[in-house]
Amino acid sequence: MRKPLSILLLLIVAITANAQQLYNPLAVDLTRSILKDLFESNAVPYIQPMVNTINATSNARFYDRAYVPKSVEKPYIRVSVNGMVGYINEDQRWYVPTIDLGPRVNVFTELPKYGKIVIDLNGPRFEIGNTYQDTLGLATMLVKELFRDCQDSGYIVTPDSAATLFGYKPDNKVLLPTNEQLLTVLRNRPEYKYLDSAGQSNLENLLANVKMVGFLTLPPGVDMSKIIAAVPQIEIGSIFGTELLVRYVPPVEFDPNVGKFSFWGIGLKHSLSQYFPERYFDLAVQGIYQGTSLRNTVGFTESKLEADATIFSANIHASKNLWDVVDVYTGLAWETISVTSTYTYVLPQETQIELGLLPKPPLGEPAVPTPEQPGDQNPQTSVVTAGNTNVKWTIGASVYYGPVRLALDYNVSTFNIFSAGLSVQF
Repeated sequence: MRKPLSILLLLIVAITANAQQLYNPLAVDLTRSILKDLFESNAVPYIQPMVNTINATSNARFYDRAYVPKSVEKPYIRVSVNGMVGYINEDQRWYVPTIDLGPRVNVFTELPKYGKIVIDLNGPRFEIGNTYQDTLGLATMLVKELFRDCQDSGYIVTPDSAATLFGYKPDNKVLLPTNEQLLTVLRNRPEYKYLDSAGQSNLENLLANVKMVGFLTLPPGVDMSKIIAAVPQIEIGSIFGTELLVRYVPPVEFDPNVGKFSFWGIGLKHSLSQYFPERYFDLAVQGIYQGTSLRNTVGFTESKLEADATIFSANIHASKNLWDVVDVYTGLAWETISVTSTYTYVLPQETQIELGLLPKPPLGEPAVPTPEQPGDQNPQTSVVTAGNTNVKWTIGASVYYGPVRLALDYNVSTFNIFSAGLSVQF
């Protein structure tokens, strides 16, 4: 295997050394691969606080009393506007970053994926495929295996903490191994020891020609301390002590850091107190199914986020009327959310500059692509699924005069929020 591997490495070096661009395509694509591993290792803890927040916020302001009339001569319609304010806890702003480079591989058994074994008078030998993808696949496999060695040796350094979407920590770097450190782990590899001095030299030249960046930057977060939202709502009743609830918000930008948010929901509320022999208080159960959509573009590189969520909430709540003008109410809810987020992103601007994909711009300004340095033209896509289950206790009061009612409550859960609503019944 010594001679075939030497020939293989010579071919890789020849391809990478002959590149005429201001940047090395192979180094760029290798960096993309490492960035994808880094991104997908940290995507869930980065967005999880947002998922928890959407779950708690979207499931607020479903009721302002438990009373539902058993039957009515004419249907009624209650139109309300509901606002929510939630304050983000400090522990929702940070997480501990990691990088998962995947399982180890056997280099010798992986080689046939990128070429073929030819048997001739000189014996078996390996020939690399004649496409760039063969070269990229082979180089990625070799370099990532070296990165796994570097990770075991402590040469890849992740920061102690990183910002979630709600936090803010700019210029937060994951330090990648230097070429000297890559050489150190390379020389301990069994494949390296099997080569003769010429093969070892070629392998070292490969690393020199495919020079990687020294770091990758984690997302800085958007520095949010609270969430503010508003939801219009319609309730229609009553048939057999049951009300229909409908919510809808067209795509709107409540906060530029969050992006365009749209929302819909439908639910049913049923009175249990209608079955009581004597009605000392009101009791009802409610179930609501909702969906949300979020679209956002972030930063100089205009990374795009598309997140779609399905949410279900079931609650039981009680209320007591006082003095014919006030209802005090409380309820317990079980809530669940599933979010599928699709990220489309390119290399960070500073990484593109270091790789030579972009010219260095004036301080504080975005880099301007040129024909020679066009920037990262191959966005990557990662699909991340996250979820949350929440138990929430609500306590509040509403006051009314004629058809107009004002409600205020506090919701206690993993994300605590104040909410208020103003409704008019027709």
